[in-house]
Amino acid sequence: MTLVWVLIAVCLLLVAAVSLYAMHLNKRLSVVEQSATEQVAALKHELSVVNNAAMGVGQRLILVEKKLRLAVEKQQQMELNNPDYQSYNQAASMVKAGADVDQLVERYGLPEAEASLLSLLKAGSDR
Repeated sequence: MTLVWVLIAVCLLLVAAVSLYAMHLNKRLSVVEQSATEQVAALKHELSVVNNAAMGVGQRLILVEKKLRLAVEKQQQMELNNPDYQSYNQAASMVKAGADVDQLVERYGLPEAEASLLSLLKAGSDR
């Protein structure tokens, strides 16, 4: 009979030890869960900040693209409406076709220095 009491005592000690260990694990699990919750909240906040920044950058990029498109359109209109620019384009085409400085001065009314510069630029790009 004493053996039965000893076995019951040993079983009770074992149950008590297992219960204490389970409570310890439960406490550790609660700490880990709280830490994970805090980290998730911090990451959500960081993601929100990054998302807002990206949206701001995207909106700025759209504005810059619109401004660039308008600037390009204005420049193209100015080039089309500027007879001097057209003369330079035509003179540059003539240089590519082999016209000399005197022909450029005579045909397009360019100053001799500018006609020479166009010819030099063409000669430099052929190298």
